[in-house]
Amino acid sequence: MTHNIQRFVAVFTILMFLSTLFGVPTAKADTTTFRYIQVNLTDEESETLYESSLVYEGITYYGVRESADVWRFMIDAEVVDDSLIDLITLYDAEGVPYTFSPHTVTEAYPVEVEEPPVVTEPDPSEEVTTEPTLPKLAVKAINIAAVDRAVVGGEISYTFIVENTGDTPMTVTEFSHEYVSGDIDHQSIESFNQHVFDRLHELIGEDGLLPGERVEVTEVLAIQIGYSFDAHPEIGSVFRVTGVDEFDRVVTSESQQIILLQTPDFTVNATVEKATVQPGEPVRYTYTITNPSRVTLFLAKTVLTWPSGALTKEEQHLANQRFAELVEAIPAFRDGLGPEEEVTFSFELPLLTSYDMRAGAELIQRATFTFEVDEGIAVTHSVDVPVAVKQPVPVKEEPKQDANKQKTEVKTTPPAVTVVVKESGAKRVEHIDEADSYAQGVLPMTGEADDLWHVMLGTLLFASGLLLLIRRNHPSTKP
Repeated sequence: MTHNIQRFVAVFTILMFLSTLFGVPTAKADTTTFRYIQVNLTDEESETLYESSLVYEGITYYGVRESADVWRFMIDAEVVDDSLIDLITLYDAEGVPYTFSPHTVTEAYPVEVEEPPVVTEPDPSEEVTTEPTLPKLAVKAINIAAVDRAVVGGEISYTFIVENTGDTPMTVTEFSHEYVSGDIDHQSIESFNQHVFDRLHELIGEDGLLPGERVEVTEVLAIQIGYSFDAHPEIGSVFRVTGVDEFDRVVTSESQQIILLQTPDFTVNATVEKATVQPGEPVRYTYTITNPSRVTLFLAKTVLTWPSGALTKEEQHLANQRFAELVEAIPAFRDGLGPEEEVTFSFELPLLTSYDMRAGAELIQRATFTFEVDEGIAVTHSVDVPVAVKQPVPVKEEPKQDANKQKTEVKTTPPAVTVVVKESGAKRVEHIDEADSYAQGVLPMTGEADDLWHVMLGTLLFASGLLLLIRRNHPSTKP
């Protein structure tokens, strides 16, 4: 009997030990939750954005992309407070931060499902007290730029939006817009922000924003011409809004904006078909214009000048007019020269045979092009092309003799005129026509001149003879 009692006690002790060892524990385990971050993207953005990050309570979490516009973030927290999500950033393939549209945070979901813990029924005698539930307080700050890339010397149009996304009226207590990168003049930033904040305060008013109410302001920031592009290739800013409700709860929201900068530029090269031409030949030029920048350029003006040469003013004007018409008709210039695009075209300048080689042995053409991004941003470059104008050296040939065309010149000398006059009782007089020889030395020795003098001399001699004859027939009477 005693032996049986001892056996029972041993078995009971073992059973009690086993029941204590394998007893059911209280259901308790660490809970890790995550949230879906929904980002609304365009089709183009969905193809270019690859990574994302989220800052929550000072800790950065990197997301996992589940679809084109959904990222999942694993946040190690029992409860995720929306107002504590500071920054959500998306990155392209090169790791450049990208500014995006407003995001939406869904409800929290557990990573793993746990067994429910053992719940003890409350004592009916105990009084149940619950804390009052306050309405949701939330504000959304949005900073949107009109362009993803800006150019030095241009402008950036910003739109600032403040929206009450909570369930209670909210009073805005503070605005801030801080430039965290870039080389914008400090005075320009202060003036820009002051205009934005004044307009926002005016639109919100003293009563604040009601649930669902939003206001927006657009302001333009100028990028100074002397902006240090090499040292500051991007402009980054953060827009913050702080609000408070009737329960003195404070909420803050911010939005970042990053804009890449670009300096508009182009290159122009020119060649000539022949380095040496002669009057009467055309000069053929070929030009190549390339846009190495990442902005589209539009042709504003083109002109030809001639630093050296002998073209007349009219020739220069006509050449300039034809050149401008040719360039302006090129579609790539008319519609805009895109990034990395290149255009090659030719122009022909005819040289007249009257071109003065001595005055313009070197003809230099200068082509000047001006392209612009808009009316306020223009880039001008010129290119000079020289060409020599020479007459080819002729080959010297021996002259050919034509015996049939040779003429023998015969020099004829007109004969001297001699007149003999006979008079009764007078001596014989011989008269030589000396006046004829004198006249031939004075007047041109032509046949017509000789005949005229001969007629005059004959008349004179005839008159002399007639006078002598009259005197002979009428002798004088002596006293």
